Amino acid sequence: MARFTLRQLAYFKAIAATGSISAAAAQEAVSRSALTSALDSLERSLRTQLFVRQKAHGVILTPTGERVLEMATVLLHDADQLEASIEEGHLTGTVAIGCFSSLGPFVVPALFDAFAERHPDVKIRAYAEPEDKLMQLLSTGEIEIAIGYNMHLDRSLTSVPLYETRMHVILSSGHQLAERPVVVAQDLADEPLILLDTPPSPDYVTAYFRDLGIVPYIKHRFSSYEVIRSLVARGHGYSLYIQQPTSSLSYEGLKLVAKPLAPAPRSEQVSASWPVGRHLSSNARAALEMLTAHAERIRPRDLYGIVQGADDAEYP
Repeated sequence: MARFTLRQLAYFKAIAATGSISAAAAQEAVSRSALTSALDSLERSLRTQLFVRQKAHGVILTPTGERVLEMATVLLHDADQLEASIEEGHLTGTVAIGCFSSLGPFVVPALFDAFAERHPDVKIRAYAEPEDKLMQLLSTGEIEIAIGYNMHLDRSLTSVPLYETRMHVILSSGHQLAERPVVVAQDLADEPLILLDTPPSPDYVTAYFRDLGIVPYIKHRFSSYEVIRSLVARGHGYSLYIQQPTSSLSYEGLKLVAKPLAPAPRSEQVSASWPVGRHLSSNARAALEMLTAHAERIRPRDLYGIVQGADDAEYP
């Protein structure tokens, strides 16, 4: 029987997620030497090399290490479930959840409130990242659940739908198109577009215009949701967003308006997802239940009168 510990597996998982022994030691609040010793013991127990150490470049998983990481993630989740089941209904420990950057301000506070009320002894580790980083965190097991757009289309993931929404245009209150009930896409062709340059947003925006035979005038690109809103509010251009804050003001207190587009863009599904075959811990399952229960609260205001599942609906 292999003689390794759950602590060793947890340290191994932390090293794999950070790509660095030093970074993992800081994350786990242990010394670098303690982490190295735990990794050495784990490799001896398994009689295999899990990482290739590279000077000044951190560590990378060996092919065997990648397989062990997948199994270690399941073992750690199962151990968490065992601990939680001892006292039914009382959850402790940590749950790691990630979401697409622009969803963060809506999803993360709702989860914190829900856990504080129902499971106050659970610590939430939350990430708000671009889609590519989100998928990396999910594949390494650094997060258990990812919340993002159209993740249900990835067959390697199990997904639970939360809500559907559509892209809309944001304009300054003084923009010439701001008084219109609907903004026609063609009328934006010569207007300066300030693009949210965080995957997958650029693909959604360019695909929408491309399907209409329109080449948008992309004047600026930013990865910050709020920087773009501030620039739009000052009249430097328009932007297309999927997510919509409740407030119509920029950080500077300048007014913005959100308008539906014509033709109406396709519906985008926001889902909670995790790798097929991976077992969710009790804490992650609780998070999933809370996300589905609070889906309507985090869903943006409906500008199109969307009927759930009506992907071919058009704005009149």
